[in-house]
Amino acid sequence: MLQVPAIPNPPRATGALLSGSDAATRTQAIAPLPATGRSSSQTGSAASLPARAGNLPRAGQAVGGSALREPGLQQRLGALQQGQAYLDQLGEALQGLKSGLSQALARPQSAGQAGLQAQLEAVQQLWRARADAAGGALDARLQTPAEGEATRQRFRLRGLDLNTLASDGSETLRLSLPGQPRPVIVALDGRGLQPGLQSLQRALAPTGLRVETGGGELQFSVEESAWPALRDGLGIKGDGKRFPSGQTVRATLDPAADALAPAAWKLDGAEAQRRSLVQVLDAQARLSRARQALDQRLGAAETLGRDDGGDAAALHRFAAEFARAPTAVPLDYARLSALAPAVQGLHRGQVQQLLLPRGSEFL
Repeated sequence: MLQVPAIPNPPRATGALLSGSDAATRTQAIAPLPATGRSSSQTGSAASLPARAGNLPRAGQAVGGSALREPGLQQRLGALQQGQAYLDQLGEALQGLKSGLSQALARPQSAGQAGLQAQLEAVQQLWRARADAAGGALDARLQTPAEGEATRQRFRLRGLDLNTLASDGSETLRLSLPGQPRPVIVALDGRGLQPGLQSLQRALAPTGLRVETGGGELQFSVEESAWPALRDGLGIKGDGKRFPSGQTVRATLDPAADALAPAAWKLDGAEAQRRSLVQVLDAQARLSRARQALDQRLGAAETLGRDDGGDAAALHRFAAEFARAPTAVPLDYARLSALAPAVQGLHRGQVQQLLLPRGSEFL
């Protein structure tokens, strides 16, 4: 019959360490470590555990750190490439409309009005689909948002400009935003433009609305996805100085002009076609600048991706060498008991920090 050796009871202090709810946690953390089932006479003392580390690769040499610091890189690359594809498609449509307008102006008597109208409608349809078709890589001004941010819609709030913000007299504004249970309170003390602007910025920051000064105007912005609800549902009430008191009134929001306005291009008559041609040429120049900026962003992201690819390969090599490293000292119960206090409170972030190259933790 197979003889099963008895396992001696652990010392009192070790048993206390692994008791209760902590025992399950420590057991989970230690479970993946190899156990050979050899007797304690074959394994030596727990002090020999660090001997195995000498056979492992040095983490700072094998593992790069940028892969750990760049989450969502592939998604950004995909969005930028989708933005490029959208600009290419829109550029082709603009080129077709430009050729059609040039031919119509050169030969006014030619029967090409139906084709010209179809070309214009193709541009209009592409521009209306920009928010989705460009993958969030281009806003209405054909600018790329900062990394990690969505495209934003800029607008003015009629009745609240730099002059009214800087005017004398204290007043409390109450802005009722769609989806917000309580109005946003903006306390204006009438001490000038800068204090009033800071009060407005602090009050609106938790709502996702931003306010800044640019071009001599007070400009607000919100994520494009939230713009339709805000445009149709923002209410405001004051104390009778800058805005009326009593009943909350619907605020009037004026969106900033888009980079392109193909809905306003006309084709009825030579003069209208000539103006539309000028606008098409301006649109092509804007697209060219947008494409250059997008290409630069994509090139930087691809360079980072290649660096991260090298880091990923280094991570794989490190894992493979770790798996191949010989188990010089098998771990029995006594050694696991000695190892438990060393890993108590050790978190994933601490391990990742140890794996970064020397000096990269400050980048």
